[in-house]
Amino acid sequence: MRIEATVPDSRGTALAELASELGLTKSQIIDEAIALYLKVILEARNGRRFVAVGRGGEAACEIATPTLTQMEWMLARVPVTVSARAAERMAELIAKPPKPNQALKAAFAEIP
Repeated sequence: MRIEATVPDSRGTALAELASELGLTKSQIIDEAIALYLKVILEARNGRRFVAVGRGGEAACEIATPTLTQMEWMLARVPVTVSARAAERMAELIAKPPKPNQALKAAFAEIP
């Protein structure tokens, strides 16, 4: 199957350099990347995370992408129950938010 994709120039350059370094075609690298990504998605669906572990006992480094993060959030969904009074109070606060207090003003003052 022929697939066409648009990637940033920096990634295209990195792909070309990697292909040259490994003696592979860009298609071979993309095929392996897709296979790896499919495996990562399958494992994420089973509640696992993708990590890199060093040989010398270094701390594991979690590897995340926007899609993997979204999947993790979706798998951890928990129903939220809000009382009618609490929903009314939220609607009131949205319609007429309170004026900022000193703590909020101080917090915003610290933002560069």
